[in-house]
Amino acid sequence: MKITKDTTLEQFITGYGLQNKDYMIDPMSEIDINLLGDETYQEELCKITHGKNFRQLTLEEISRMAPDWKLAPMQAGLQFFADRMEKGKVFYDIWDDERKNVTGLTAFPAEKKSRFVLICPGGGYLNVCSIAEGFPLAMEMNRLGYAAFVLQYRTAEYAQQPAPQEDAARAVQFIMEHADEFHVETDGYAVMGFSAGGHLAASWGTESLGWKKYGLPRPAAMMLGYPVITMGEKTHADSRARLLGEEHVRDEKLRNLYSVEQQITGKYPPSFIWQCAADATVPIENTRLLVRSLEEKNVPHVYEVFPGPSHGWGLGTGTAAEGWVERAVKFWEEV
Repeated sequence: MKITKDTTLEQFITGYGLQNKDYMIDPMSEIDINLLGDETYQEELCKITHGKNFRQLTLEEISRMAPDWKLAPMQAGLQFFADRMEKGKVFYDIWDDERKNVTGLTAFPAEKKSRFVLICPGGGYLNVCSIAEGFPLAMEMNRLGYAAFVLQYRTAEYAQQPAPQEDAARAVQFIMEHADEFHVETDGYAVMGFSAGGHLAASWGTESLGWKKYGLPRPAAMMLGYPVITMGEKTHADSRARLLGEEHVRDEKLRNLYSVEQQITGKYPPSFIWQCAADATVPIENTRLLVRSLEEKNVPHVYEVFPGPSHGWGLGTGTAAEGWVERAVKFWEEV
């Protein structure tokens, strides 16, 4: 299939017979205009969507609806995905439990045996935005010679902790169990995450919530783009409510446990972190809190801050963050 700016996710899903895996492609079953921005922005969105579901929008319309989701990487990432599906198996279920059948991995092994990166796209723990923060990043990691796996973790009504963390653990375990099939090395892996997926990734780096708790190897590096970090005052409120559960958001003990900055030890993996200074979705204080904790524990890290209010750049093509993946990979290779 040739992916163009006029391709819709519905065309992609039906063209490849993926109706039973549509949740791996389509990040939202419907668009609730009332939840998005102010009245002026809502009016503009109504003009773009014309009452269509998200999967009925063209990639160009999606990029207009969410301007930080750049058209070029979305189109290239979906083409990359399509090309891989035409060559062989891409989707993998990670759980046998049918109650967890809204999860899975999309696997993109490299041409040669390599280390791997697990990618956790964002979505406010409401959905998993792989078309913007998953497939384009997997494409870039493959270009740089590394295997990449995009994680579809539990969200929305299934998102309450520790479900997403369990999915991350199972994903790492699954990749290692199938290391020969995927042609990957089982040590030295990295974890990448964005926004709420950045919180999931960052929590995997902690001993209390992640790798050590689940008896799995520590990641060699973290790559975090505009992540939710704290469950405290400066959190992304919707992410916190979905992860902790509405009835638990005032539970100080639970908030502290899932505030990554409070769980950092000297064993936290070296980290590459970036965010826009005036991020309009996740306050910049999130990455500042994380960086302060890393400094206190002498954890190697790189912190890049870019001007403006943007949130959702993903690969960063055509933005001030362009090239960040190459810089993060170099950091990973050198730590």
